[in-house]
Amino acid sequence: MKRKKFLYWFSIVLGIFLIFSSGGNSSRADAASRADAASRADAASRADVASDAVDSAISAGLAEIAQKGPKIDAWDATCLVFGDRITDSQAQYAYESILKNNDFLSGGSQGLNGISDVSAVNGLVAIGKDPTNVNGKNLVANIVKDANNPASDYSIVNDLEALSTGSYGQASETARTSLTKKLIGMQDQKTGLWNGFDKVDYTARAILALSMNTNQPGVADALNTAVKAVINHFYQKNGGFADSSNTMYGAENAYNDVTMTNALASAGVNVYAPLKDKTDYIAPVQRVLDQHLVSAGNHAMLIQQATLALEQARFTRNGGKGSIFAFNQTDAAKYNVTVSHDAPATPVTPPTVTNNNVTVVNNPASSSSASSSSAATSTSSSSSVPISTPTVSGKPVKKASHRSIVYALTTVKLYRSSNFTKSNLTKTYKKRARINRPMFLVISQQTNKQGHAIYRVKDMNSGKTGYTLSGSKYFAHAYYSAKVTRIKVINPKGINEYGKVNLTSKKRHVKKNASLSVRKVVNYGLYNRMQLTNGRYITANKKLILATKIKKSSQNTRPSTPTATTTGTSTSTPPTNSGSTATTATTGTTTTTNNSPSATPTLPVALTNPVALTNPVALTNPVTPSNDAKTITTTISIHADGATIASGSIKVSSGASAFDALQAFAQQQGLVLTYKGSGATTYVTGINGYNAGPAGTMTGWLYSVNGTVPGSSMGAYTLKDGDSISMTYNK
Repeated sequence: MKRKKFLYWFSIVLGIFLIFSSGGNSSRADAASRADAASRADAASRADVASDAVDSAISAGLAEIAQKGPKIDAWDATCLVFGDRITDSQAQYAYESILKNNDFLSGGSQGLNGISDVSAVNGLVAIGKDPTNVNGKNLVANIVKDANNPASDYSIVNDLEALSTGSYGQASETARTSLTKKLIGMQDQKTGLWNGFDKVDYTARAILALSMNTNQPGVADALNTAVKAVINHFYQKNGGFADSSNTMYGAENAYNDVTMTNALASAGVNVYAPLKDKTDYIAPVQRVLDQHLVSAGNHAMLIQQATLALEQARFTRNGGKGSIFAFNQTDAAKYNVTVSHDAPATPVTPPTVTNNNVTVVNNPASSSSASSSSAATSTSSSSSVPISTPTVSGKPVKKASHRSIVYALTTVKLYRSSNFTKSNLTKTYKKRARINRPMFLVISQQTNKQGHAIYRVKDMNSGKTGYTLSGSKYFAHAYYSAKVTRIKVINPKGINEYGKVNLTSKKRHVKKNASLSVRKVVNYGLYNRMQLTNGRYITANKKLILATKIKKSSQNTRPSTPTATTTGTSTSTPPTNSGSTATTATTGTTTTTNNSPSATPTLPVALTNPVALTNPVALTNPVTPSNDAKTITTTISIHADGATIASGSIKVSSGASAFDALQAFAQQQGLVLTYKGSGATTYVTGINGYNAGPAGTMTGWLYSVNGTVPGSSMGAYTLKDGDSISMTYNK
């Protein structure tokens, strides 16, 4: 009986113990699960932040490269192309550099390990030149010759990369297949790496070359093995790469970090995230950012390679497949320029503008406003000056203008060409909540043959390019540029505060719904920043933050009725009924002109306290020509806010510019026209109160002739009889 009682109570005590024990384990498991989830969320947050920081670093790298001017080389051009930032003159500089520095093209022999060949081919293809016919020389054939009897192991890698940039005929494809097989055969079967005096660098170059040939037998397995080996043998906690087995060349260095980051991204690895599932490891991209490799003062080659690595990382993260250097496979960049070198153009130094202490190169003007929001390639609307470009022939040169980041406000459709037909429709973006809106890079603006104002854009997520309707109904700037003084965080994952404008040197994490006071909006290329009152910086991305207080400004207020007040250099006001001679009143740098139909401009009146003009403007009076002059007729239509302000025809003298016709038309219709400059530097600042916005915005007047956007300003475009000019206000 006592034994039964003992067993009874013992079983109860044991059961209670097991219940508590199980509960404790469960509690610990829940805690561990929560910790893991928090760790994953934190990693995801870091990856999201890195995305914005990568964009900033790329812009900074491109700005540094653009400052090189005539010293731009093949790798520089490749960086600029992948960043959609190259101008005609930069392409010309790169071409001349390739002719001078490539061993074969300059009259020499095969260079060290084929390095000059791979850079030359990448640069040539990037700017749209055919490497099989460069001034009558076939660079590809020379590479094939070396590939059939490689000078070194490095030559195998470089030759393979060069030949994999495109399709150059049967001999090239045969050599490419042979080199791929050789490179796979050189992979160490025990370690999965490639052996060289610098194993990290050589393995990275091998991975990059194979990533351009994933359709070849054995490549997929070789890449999988190599990626695992790199993570196990080279990957460091700080996100960099080092070979501990090599005391002489194995230490981590910035060149190996960017080369391996580029290679892994080419192989499809997400380098925005840590490569090991451990909380104390840093992502490769973050390591590149932490080293500030694209900053001024660094070696030019390091800036190039870091920029390319970040461009590759972004391309892969946005859904791109393979290496960006495999131009014909990835379509990562297309720049259709054909440069004539029968009579090389005299290099022209592009105008520069300093923005946030970074001197940047301007793009050539392609419209009356020629403004751009890119810090690396743009000027403000008020200072845009068209530049001389290289002699070109063949295909029309692609103009880089009006670049900005926008997001879709409603459902938008993307077409493969400017002809908006159902067969050309490639994708429909449905209307989304603010934090999920698709973002686009505006590459250019124009009017299509159907008369619609359109954008050529690139999807910032997928990299897909195409054409879509433009206008405030469909798009808005994705980054704040107004005088915001207070914001609210709307990103579910929150945002970070940083010590530096390029969003590095993290200070603290700010959760959703937090309110922050803003000192000013800082222009930082395509991606504006906000400086807080505590001196720190945050993103100005409207998908992540919401402006709750904006300081009002009367600077760009649109008048309800036309007036003669001007904010530009010269204002053409409606004609008077008196027929009196026009008078010009000059104050500072502003000139106001009353252009009467029968008026003849007079000299400026004497000033009591004369002020020196910094940019004197030649006064013009483009009235309807006399009967004895040879005339042409042009039609003009002016559009804003979806309505037509004025339309009609005007007669002007033969040889008149598009701007001459616009001035005469403004007189005829009684329109208030403001502008700056003269001749090729003419820039329309406003029509009837619709004024161009501040620098870095897309607001302004665009013009087209016969449905096509000319490659020069209005003041430099000579009209033909019957031409039709369309002026469209973009806000």
